Amino acid sequence: MSARAFPERCRAVLFDMDGVIVDSMPYHADAWMGAIRECCGLELSREDIFRREGMPGITSIIDILSEKNAPIPDEAELVRIREAKLRIFEHAVVRVFPGVADILAMLAKRNIARGLVTGSMRRSVRHLLPPTLRTAFQAIVTGDDIRNGKPHPEPYLSCLARLGVDAAQAIAVENAPMGIRSARGAGLACVAIRTTLDETHLSEADAIVPDHDALRTFLEKALGA
Repeated sequence: MSARAFPERCRAVLFDMDGVIVDSMPYHADAWMGAIRECCGLELSREDIFRREGMPGITSIIDILSEKNAPIPDEAELVRIREAKLRIFEHAVVRVFPGVADILAMLAKRNIARGLVTGSMRRSVRHLLPPTLRTAFQAIVTGDDIRNGKPHPEPYLSCLARLGVDAAQAIAVENAPMGIRSARGAGLACVAIRTTLDETHLSEADAIVPDHDALRTFLEKALGA
């Protein structure tokens, strides 16, 4: 784990969505596994998907197929695979993690800005987050809003710009290596939550917490509460 310090005066907390705000990663993984099995005849594990969480969908397909030494389909077929995945995923009933609403309310009470930074498409944000939860974030950056997805720093830099907050005054909350690299590349300190992967995959984060209760305690301490 790195020794990067968390900000003395935090003005914003930026959250990943899948695996941080909503317990969606098992459903994403199963949908990707089904779509790639159907279209490519390739069997994957959930960890194959979890390790790439945060990457744009088509980029993650190419990365997986390359790692498996499988042929890369043309662009039209890649889009078809992504659409097949979305059709499967959007039948799932996904819950918001217990404790998320309390964390967001705690931050709002302290006038800490809240941002959402996700590699998922805008349609997935609308599907997963009820309006009352979407409005708890003052800035939302989706995969449709940027050119370079995680692990590139652009998603976090874009959210910081929308909030008008410097990276040195913000904390990112992530759950996967690609997101951690994106946040740190943008200059943010990052706390990882262990919802989908263990510490061996989260070692680039500045801190690791086991669950949302521990995350709230960590943030309250970081904010001086």
